[in-house]
Amino acid sequence: MPRGIVLRGVLAGLLAMTLACSGLQRAAPTATPAPTAAATERHLRVFEAAWEAVRDQYLLTDYGGVDWEAVGEEYRAKIAAGLTEDEFIAAMDAMLATLPSDQALYQTRAERLEEETTDQSVYHGIGAFIGFRETPQPHVVILAVIQESPAEAAGLEAHDSIYAVDGVPFAVEDARGPAERIRGAPETSVTLTVQSPGEERRDVVVPRQEIRATDVLRGGLLTTLEVAYYRVPVIATASLASAIAGDLEAISATTQLRGIVLDLRVSRSGTGEWPLGEMLAIFGNGALGEFYTRTTTDPVTVEGRDVGGSQTLPLILLVGRDTEGTPEIFAAAMQASGRAQVLGQPTPGSVEGFDEIALPDGSRLFLATSSFRTSDHVDLARSGITPDQEFDADWDQVSIDDDPILGAALSLLVSAQPH
Repeated sequence: MPRGIVLRGVLAGLLAMTLACSGLQRAAPTATPAPTAAATERHLRVFEAAWEAVRDQYLLTDYGGVDWEAVGEEYRAKIAAGLTEDEFIAAMDAMLATLPSDQALYQTRAERLEEETTDQSVYHGIGAFIGFRETPQPHVVILAVIQESPAEAAGLEAHDSIYAVDGVPFAVEDARGPAERIRGAPETSVTLTVQSPGEERRDVVVPRQEIRATDVLRGGLLTTLEVAYYRVPVIATASLASAIAGDLEAISATTQLRGIVLDLRVSRSGTGEWPLGEMLAIFGNGALGEFYTRTTTDPVTVEGRDVGGSQTLPLILLVGRDTEGTPEIFAAAMQASGRAQVLGQPTPGSVEGFDEIALPDGSRLFLATSSFRTSDHVDLARSGITPDQEFDADWDQVSIDDDPILGAALSLLVSAQPH
């Protein structure tokens, strides 16, 4: 991955933190002094730096169909007329909102300092990774439960859905910060309206505690089927590839495997630690695509190494709506090269790389500046992954005991490799 670039998952995290204090928007404007000439001059310097960065570095040369010159003229005039601090922030947000969704984020100096001094891996909540669904009714899906967390103690599990918090249902407007509805002060509790797949809704009271956001690799050898299955963590660390490689090596010493299933349905990136190069080398080989910006291309070529059959055994990848960022790149590269079959639901194509651009007053801009093309020239950011076999079943419509997507993958491996 190009240096200095973070994936869209980080942008979403920064946005959530930026908006956390007020739910889903910045704090309501407060009474501020009338703008001074010095403030207006500063605002114009920040505006010009941000506008020029978009003009020169934004990934899409057509700006997603936006006339960027006209946008610049409009907002330059507004800012030159004199704005309060709150009005200036609103103007910057509105200007960037003319670009395609989630392609740019303006962060004030105060928000940057808060983000840089806050440990985002620690918070007060219930200990569950979540995704948001707008339909058929707005709700939160539990992707994974942190071990030894209040959520686990309360009996919450992956695949459960949360429809209301303290009796208040989720709304479409909660999409950008649903976790803030659930988190709260330490030593307090929250009542969640929960539904497990195939069951009735129920209310569950869960205490809030200090939580460290960690997830673990799950799975291993499915003994009766002689298949290695791994559910990749929501947030993976740099040790992911070595953990899978070590397990495959140990299994292959005593078992003739029929194949490997990597379940990426809830796997996301954003911390920069997802070991793309190592995972590609374990399971792939050769030219596997390229990162590109407006002016450069960075080919992804690996020298494959076989670990316990990782290069030769049939490989099936499971993907879904929550597969985002580097895991998408990995799966798309494996699919395009013919190394793996992909089953599940289409992915969102959240693979743009973001540069952090410092602005004159200590604020900053996060801007989409790169993307990924597969070896068959598919721009992943524009299309996401289209599975080889597509299923309607979402994460909250399957369970450990009834998972048609995993079942189809295992059936393919068992039927293709009779012993």
